[in-house]
Amino acid sequence: MKALIICIDGGDPAYFETAPTPNLDRLGAEGQRLFVKAQMPTVTNVNNVSLICGGPPSMHGITANYFLNPETGEEVYMESGDFLLSPTLMEMGAAAGRRTAALASKKKLTDMIGKGADTVITAEEPPEWLIDRAGPKEEIYSAEVNFWLLRAARAVVEEKAPELFYVTTTDFSQHKFGPETPEGQEHLSTIDEEIGRLADAWAGIHPESAIFVTADHGMRQKTRAIDPGVVLRGRGIAAEAVPIIKDRYVVHHGNQGGAAYVHLGEGASLDEAAAILNEVPGIDGALPREEAAGRFGLLPARMGEIMVIADEDTVFGVMDEAEREVNLRSHGSVHEQTVPLFSWNAPFFDPGEEASHYDAVRSVMNGLEG
Repeated sequence: MKALIICIDGGDPAYFETAPTPNLDRLGAEGQRLFVKAQMPTVTNVNNVSLICGGPPSMHGITANYFLNPETGEEVYMESGDFLLSPTLMEMGAAAGRRTAALASKKKLTDMIGKGADTVITAEEPPEWLIDRAGPKEEIYSAEVNFWLLRAARAVVEEKAPELFYVTTTDFSQHKFGPETPEGQEHLSTIDEEIGRLADAWAGIHPESAIFVTADHGMRQKTRAIDPGVVLRGRGIAAEAVPIIKDRYVVHHGNQGGAAYVHLGEGASLDEAAAILNEVPGIDGALPREEAAGRFGLLPARMGEIMVIADEDTVFGVMDEAEREVNLRSHGSVHEQTVPLFSWNAPFFDPGEEASHYDAVRSVMNGLEG
């Protein structure tokens, strides 16, 4: 079993409806083109790990980009491979004697998606030999960093011939430019060109192997920000809201996203807090931990007492006020859960009606086990 998996960070279906993508169209026409579900919360770390582990957060344990550890009271970035509770595709590939590689635009992902890989590369700290092949290093806050990454991926295919290869981009461009803009269309169109070259190089070396292209989450315009912690404290309930989207790349989204975990202070009433939050315009739901974990396939031990879900126009953040107007593109809610999936040369992949993006990788892992 050999496979190339490409994750287009922030690849909302709307971009594919407006930008010309002849190479992806070809992959879909010769294989399958589907719409599938990303995992909640719809943020980068949760979904890249769901892909690389072939399963939901309840299995692998990554429930956010950032979380408050209830055991220590410490807030940490959830980006270490030590957080993973299940094996990665890279680890399973190594056990099966496959050559493996993982490439990411964002450095924060490499310790997780690259766990067990022979070759792990980030566009933020590229090796000299790849600079010689793919061109000078590009800024992480740019569209060009993704084009560099895909050129680098082609060089890795030609130089190292990995048999299991995971490549994931960054969504800076999608946060900044909508699908209706020339910049948004040019970004995806150029990605499509580079994916076409990468797919041709891959198929030239591994003609009998599969290619999957998907996204980790969608992206929408947001106009309102809410801090659930301020809302509750204003009603006399000790609480702190931790934005699930928070990471080191604040230019993307300002640490404001469509879901948050609420941690209650001593003596606070869960039922009262949830009832208050459920009355706030902009909040689709304030779910107790166990209910949210069951609904979204999450790991309760790595959540707050309440998970709040925003409506399609709203994000959650840490602010001085309970609510304010914003103008940004972001993700994290159920409204960014639908993503595309292109499958090529993968007759073993038979998705069901409620398929998730990780089902594609799970089918590869099943082939390794078989």
